[in-house]
Amino acid sequence: MRIEPSFPQRQKGIAVITAILVAALVASLAFALSARERQWLNLVSNRNDLAAAGSSARSAIDLARLTLRDDMRNNQSDHLLEAWTVPVPPINVEEGKVGGRLIELQGRFNLYNLQSGGKVSEEGLVALQRLLTTRNLSTGWAEKLAEAMASQVALWQKTQKADATAARLTSKILLVANLSELAELAGLDPEKMAALEPLVTSLPDATSVNANFAPPEVLMAVTPGLSIREAERLVSRRVATPFKSGQDFVNALPESIRHTTKPANYTVESQYFIAESEAWFGRAHLQLQALLYRQRGKVPDILWIRRV
Repeated sequence: MRIEPSFPQRQKGIAVITAILVAALVASLAFALSARERQWLNLVSNRNDLAAAGSSARSAIDLARLTLRDDMRNNQSDHLLEAWTVPVPPINVEEGKVGGRLIELQGRFNLYNLQSGGKVSEEGLVALQRLLTTRNLSTGWAEKLAEAMASQVALWQKTQKADATAARLTSKILLVANLSELAELAGLDPEKMAALEPLVTSLPDATSVNANFAPPEVLMAVTPGLSIREAERLVSRRVATPFKSGQDFVNALPESIRHTTKPANYTVESQYFIAESEAWFGRAHLQLQALLYRQRGKVPDILWIRRV
């Protein structure tokens, strides 16, 4: 014979089930709160790591600025035998590490030289055409890039004349900041233009080419009548004996073109550099690039700075 449980026994069973459910709910809430707390702590830790990485990377750029200032105080020329040209490998700092390097820019072909007074420069145009042939790129690109650069500079100059405040704020800052932006303005493929990255730059002023840093392709491009083989010979020569001036470089050219080459087109003292810094702190990894403008007796100015 089956005996039905009494009413008090049923209540006890319901109470036990309720207690189990309440305990499970409390445990779930505790786990959720703990997970959220861990997430918050990780977020705070990541932000602290990123802040520390950013501070260290910026400090490395400031150290590079002081290095360039002292270098200009100590000598009158820049060349590949100077200590600042050696990259600094990652070194330990506090709870992280930081490294970086300086990149000289006037050894590259300056795309600003494609124009003069907001109009296409024939001399710059021909030089870029010669440079494009070294990378098997269409010489037609030179005209498109020249027109894009000329239009941007003309627009910039018009803005300066119209607004004195804007002129002061935008002094030494070009509207086109990099090669990919200029390529897009010229209607060219930025990825294909990347082949020119080691050979060209976009600076806020017309500049002379640093003969102690320019690769053979650039020397050949900016020196009418110079062959690539002769340019390579000049580059080999400067490894042990850097050029002392633009005239010194011209004196080393083949006699057939020596008297038709302008020493003013070349320099051995650079004003523009890229400072790159890289920092690691915890889970944070940060890379910065800054365009530096150096003047004699002053700490170089930062014209722009960006994350890579």
